[in-house]
Amino acid sequence: MNRRILLSILCLFFLVPTIGAQSTSSSAPPAEEQNETMLDTLKRMQIKREEAEHKKILEKGERIKLDAETLAKTAAQGSLPRGGESEKKLREIDKAARQIRSDFGGAGDDNPLDPTPGSLDDALKQLNDASDRLNKNLSKTSRRVISVTVVEDANEITQLVKILRGYLR
Repeated sequence: MNRRILLSILCLFFLVPTIGAQSTSSSAPPAEEQNETMLDTLKRMQIKREEAEHKKILEKGERIKLDAETLAKTAAQGSLPRGGESEKKLREIDKAARQIRSDFGGAGDDNPLDPTPGSLDDALKQLNDASDRLNKNLSKTSRRVISVTVVEDANEITQLVKILRGYLR
């Protein structure tokens, strides 16, 4: 029994190095090709991530447009209810516009609007127009483009949201 164990241990000591030598002598690609392949893979992953981020930006623009249209329809049926659903939609519009602005390299310089809307209906119409322009400008951009018009439209939307919040209070 002891002889068998000793013999099997000796066989393992001799077989392990030969198995290891066989696996290292197989045709492994050189280190340069491995690095090049890894860099290509990393580039492809980066491109996919940038495309996904751009798609999210486009979806945020669509969401702003839909929320602005919903607010305009609600106001057309009567007046906007204070708080509740309309306040939530305004928060979502503001948040999405700020994220789009920062993704396109804009800063938080919230300059007041030149033609300040005189009424709630004018503000909602201007918000609807600005969200349409933002969507059109977003659809024209690619994932690598920084657009000043998108930043300006996003700034206008954030200013209009502030004005609309004032009307709701």
